[in-house]
Amino acid sequence: MVADMVTHETARTGTPPALIAIIGAGLSGTAVAIQLLRRATPGSVRIVLIDPREEPGAGVAYAMRDYPYPLNVAAGQMSLDAARPLDFLEFAHAQRIHASAADYLPRQVFGEYLRTRLEEARAAHPGIDCQHLRARALQLRRLPGGRFELWLDDGRALQPDRVVLAPGNAPPATLRELEPIADTRFHVRDPWSLGNLNNEGIESVLLVGSGLTMVDAALRLAAIRPRLRRIYVLSRHGLLPQSQATQSLPQIRPEIARLAAHRGSARALVREVRVLAREVEAGGGDWREVIVLLRPHLPALWRDLPGAERARFLRHARAHWEVHRHRVPAAPLAAVHTLMRMSVLEVHAGRLERLRAVDNAVEVSWRPRGERRSRAWLVDRVVNCTGPESNVDRQTDPLVRSLLANGLVRCDPFGLGIDVAADARVISRAGVPVDSLYYIGPWLRARDWEATAVAELREHAARLAQLLVAESATMAAAG
Repeated sequence: MVADMVTHETARTGTPPALIAIIGAGLSGTAVAIQLLRRATPGSVRIVLIDPREEPGAGVAYAMRDYPYPLNVAAGQMSLDAARPLDFLEFAHAQRIHASAADYLPRQVFGEYLRTRLEEARAAHPGIDCQHLRARALQLRRLPGGRFELWLDDGRALQPDRVVLAPGNAPPATLRELEPIADTRFHVRDPWSLGNLNNEGIESVLLVGSGLTMVDAALRLAAIRPRLRRIYVLSRHGLLPQSQATQSLPQIRPEIARLAAHRGSARALVREVRVLAREVEAGGGDWREVIVLLRPHLPALWRDLPGAERARFLRHARAHWEVHRHRVPAAPLAAVHTLMRMSVLEVHAGRLERLRAVDNAVEVSWRPRGERRSRAWLVDRVVNCTGPESNVDRQTDPLVRSLLANGLVRCDPFGLGIDVAADARVISRAGVPVDSLYYIGPWLRARDWEATAVAELREHAARLAQLLVAESATMAAAG
């Protein structure tokens, strides 16, 4: 079908449409495809979404699960279209889901929303060929003449004019301490597979990590039958995420502009943010308002920090920033606290030291934070809840390994992702932007720090689509 479309369009205009390959069809890749469909002129581009999942849109975050994991952001803030902030809520209403803008809907509903909006965009623009190839990208290299060669795991090879890397979040890294049990039944790599433990007689579980993934895993474990007797949670700082707002407080807009006086100093910026939060609370407002107003300024503030200051922030303040920025709805967090009061769930700050399989369990040796003496637990399963691995050097995905081997991308020195230019082109190992190769997704954190939420990613998708459309028009005019 792709070849037929190319032949037809070339015969009609004399210029073949630009082939744009989008690798990954989760939130980022789907958003770019939708924006391209809305902006491109008929016959100017062909879009190929490459993803091994049956349907585009869901990705890992919004796939159909055996448990209704809630979104961590209210429905009124999840629209793909900034000009229509209630678009997602309107979609939910059309599905006969009774919800308000302040409700936290199941994540799979958002996946259905992405798929629906993509299909609507395809139907509204029949002059643009947009296909989903159900395959995994294995290797990308540059051909003489400037085009790329992209190999898929089904044996196909494409030669796209432009490539958008949108692979989404990577799986959690296998921690060195977990390696002794990494390939055994005691280790649960996928926190979303915990439903498989039903009726296995599991009594105790260790969750490594105490962030958003841990909350999801703890609630899923609490629903397992027979009920678990003990859930241990271990992370370096033992910090739980803060909750989303539970009441409407007077809106007090702090003077975010004051932060400009502290550019270049991580310590001064953190101190000033704390001062602003205290001032808002003292006035009867909500400290979360500071985070909301700060978000648009974070990319510039992050870029102004010298390397040593970024390292200082990551070493001393990152954990505290994460639990205040990446919050959870009040209800799931309250359920976690209930498990703690029932002595089912314990949260500890410390480090794993050693794991050893003993008969039908795992002996876990760990050291509490600030102490010298180690302690031990005996658990039935260990679940990796440390979150997506952002250090690209540690990725095992064959496409990422080929990009590194071919020098098409380079890792951020702080392990936050890859280096990306202001116009979304990836930066090569040689330190120069790679023409026609773009990135969108969570690894933008290396450049912008704030790059994981819908509000930011939809803007990145719109700008990238506009750039791709303009480049395709230039190519057609020159051709």
